[in-house]
Amino acid sequence: MRKFIWMLGLAYLLTGFGHIIIGSVLEPMLQHYQLDYRDGGQLIMNQFFGFLVGVLFAPKIIKALGRRNTLLLSLFLFAFSQLSLGLLLHWEWLLFIIPLGGAGIGLIETTLAGLIIGKLKEKKASIMVLTEALFGVGALTVPIFAAIFIATGSWNHVFILISVIVSSTLLLWAFIRFPEYEFLLIRERKSMNEPKKDGAARFPKMTYPMVFLGSFFFFLYVGVEMTFPNYLPSILGMMSNLSDSVLALSITVFWGAMTIGRIIMIFIIDRVGFPRLFFITTLGQTVTLGLFALSPHYIISFLVIFVAGLLMGGIFSLGLLVVNEGIPGLEDRTTSLMIAMGGLGGALLPRLFGEMLDRYSVHLTLWTIFSLAIVMFILTVMIFMYRKRLLHSQIHYHK
Repeated sequence: MRKFIWMLGLAYLLTGFGHIIIGSVLEPMLQHYQLDYRDGGQLIMNQFFGFLVGVLFAPKIIKALGRRNTLLLSLFLFAFSQLSLGLLLHWEWLLFIIPLGGAGIGLIETTLAGLIIGKLKEKKASIMVLTEALFGVGALTVPIFAAIFIATGSWNHVFILISVIVSSTLLLWAFIRFPEYEFLLIRERKSMNEPKKDGAARFPKMTYPMVFLGSFFFFLYVGVEMTFPNYLPSILGMMSNLSDSVLALSITVFWGAMTIGRIIMIFIIDRVGFPRLFFITTLGQTVTLGLFALSPHYIISFLVIFVAGLLMGGIFSLGLLVVNEGIPGLEDRTTSLMIAMGGLGGALLPRLFGEMLDRYSVHLTLWTIFSLAIVMFILTVMIFMYRKRLLHSQIHYHK
């Protein structure tokens, strides 16, 4: 089992690379192509749209190809897009190729999350948090690689390196076998006696409230998770006289704390239970974002940023576990929808808050982020209410 878990973790590590790598070398890339930030934003947006397509179509692709072949396809698309970036192809070509890499990243995340949540019987909560921790390691590591290559004047070689790592992972997934879990990776075949279903599996009507609440929660959470750290240097710069280097450090503090928080949760999740831990972390997120809005001094702000990162690190994976528990049997579909809604929030809310910072006071932006945290906590309470109702109805049904 250990070999299987680490292979899952390795694939998740790569998605951490994929989400951060373009931003890590955006400055020298735009200088090379003699473009502006609008063009760079278009490249990142194209990758996001590819990600969204990959996430939404993951259940159908998994059903058609099986999980291993879906992973091989997604890793190939990801490696191909990184190689294209590294070879400095024409910019117009990159705008068409980069969505393929985004689709690969989306397929990897959805395939693995659905597999862990829906199919693994033992320690799925701690495994899910472990993969999220490795995602954080990837997100923290790739800027270091990028900085080294930028310093040597060969910034594009970081894409070549990531392409080689992804290709090596593809070969590992192609040739390594996991006898105990192989049946989870191949295409599922229906029994001759199993009745045929018309169309794709759909959410039962009784699960609609859970689906809506979960979708809204993930839209807001990922939007805030993307907004808060990315605008931290700007927010702190408006509230203090810190140097640019110290302001940039705030992002590292937040993501570092998130990774530490995920690692800690691996060891406590089985003792505390993922539903209780989900409740605690969403409550903690609300409190810390409120304290940040009230923070009178940058030292206190940095302390609150660290604590917020610790608490927010596991919310995404814990939320997936809680929502899926109330909708058994549709893990791939549910996970796909939740990740897609999160990706949508991660694309739209940072733009909204960027407009707010341009037009209004920084304090209004902070209190708005805090308000969204309150809304997320209310959604958490409602999710638990409907989860309890759904679990009760499932027990009655089986009786």
